[in-house]
Amino acid sequence: MPEAPHVEYASPAAGAEELRKRLTSRVVKKFLAYGATFAVMAVVPPLLVQSGAFDGTWHWIVSVTAPFTGIGIMGLLVLLFYRLPSAVVITRVCRKALRQYSFEEFWPHVVKKDGKHATRGRPELTLRLKNSEGARSPLLRVLEVPRRGRFRDPWPEGIENGVWVAGDLAFGGIAFVPSSGALLLMHPEKWDRLASDRESAGPDRIARAERAGLARKVF
Repeated sequence: MPEAPHVEYASPAAGAEELRKRLTSRVVKKFLAYGATFAVMAVVPPLLVQSGAFDGTWHWIVSVTAPFTGIGIMGLLVLLFYRLPSAVVITRVCRKALRQYSFEEFWPHVVKKDGKHATRGRPELTLRLKNSEGARSPLLRVLEVPRRGRFRDPWPEGIENGVWVAGDLAFGGIAFVPSSGALLLMHPEKWDRLASDRESAGPDRIARAERAGLARKVF
């Protein structure tokens, strides 16, 4: 792996295989935490009501806790039928890509485009990578996996200090942020505009991108 001067923790702390396992663990832990929170909100208030815990002088708490049951149920439904399927697809692509590509190229300059000032909500984040020789990547849309909370800074800490990339940027790839350990799935923002580049990439590159799940637009 090439040396990347002036950047602390310049190379990934582990190989692509270890990062595949770490990625899966992060996604599973996040969904278990959300699921447990919503399940408690949905189940605990009704159980307390049935047990008689709110009888007598505390009966008014029933009306206070009732909305939590609704929020918990809605949260579980959204998590199971909306968030989870998309997370499974994204995580699967990341795992396949890390099986096909390794982190062999360091891009020391990351130029934030859309979303560079956003700190809330879920902006669409795009960036451009530049190397020390002046070469630059196509404009790339990025998605951290697993995704950050809605009200957190959407950009991983330290991304401005450069990233390691595993992939083929005409198709997309995975970026590893050394200072924070964040993993980002990337694909060209102008996907159709780079169609000719992908078609002329040669059979080996195309087959590899297909095995990695990057031969089509993922998100």
